[in-house]
Amino acid sequence: MKVQITLLSLLLACGLEASASDFPCPDEQSRELYAKLKELNALHPLSRAEHGYSELIEKASKRPMDDLPFHQACFWLASRTFRTYCSDYGYECPSAGALIMEWPAQINDWIPELKANVPILESCPDAYIQTDAKLPIVRVAPVVPREVIDKRITGWVVMTLDVDEFGKVADAQVTSSTSSLLETPALEAGRRFRYQKEPVGDRFVAVKDVSATVHFHFWSLAEAAGCSLSYE
Repeated sequence: MKVQITLLSLLLACGLEASASDFPCPDEQSRELYAKLKELNALHPLSRAEHGYSELIEKASKRPMDDLPFHQACFWLASRTFRTYCSDYGYECPSAGALIMEWPAQINDWIPELKANVPILESCPDAYIQTDAKLPIVRVAPVVPREVIDKRITGWVVMTLDVDEFGKVADAQVTSSTSSLLETPALEAGRRFRYQKEPVGDRFVAVKDVSATVHFHFWSLAEAAGCSLSYE
């Protein structure tokens, strides 16, 4: 999940341009949306940022090239709402110093309630709010196939992984996906994930059926197509 934190600080360097393969690069408005998202994430308390998140989600949801800021805005608004009102959702609130990305996946059980209480979240796919219960300490980005770039296929793949006693992935299977063309690159990436070893007593044990989600955003395709993106 540290990768997700890094993605939140992305700033696009390219303007209105196209890659060598005529793939449309994210534009100036995309850069502005990400800059706005960074500002909102730094605003406290949540009440100061709620309206801004709603506006950002509404704008980004209408622009296919901005599915990444759309995803991250949905995730942060839902997560911050859950943290602020966690006791109302029947969950013991985490300590003040706990990082959002380190929370357990109890938020997944409360997505319907979150959407009912925060109307703008109705426009967010559940996959943009959910988090995996066990997070990898090493997450490998998938290699985007040429066909996926050419067809501009975005979405996600949910996998079930078996993790051995050393934290390595021993087996990976697709649970669900938005496109079959995304499954092979997702599995190839998932097999290279690494997890914290699971201690039981004085030894480490294997863990089966670990859920892991790999997202393919427009920005991932754009970078693979040759768009000039800068990462801070």
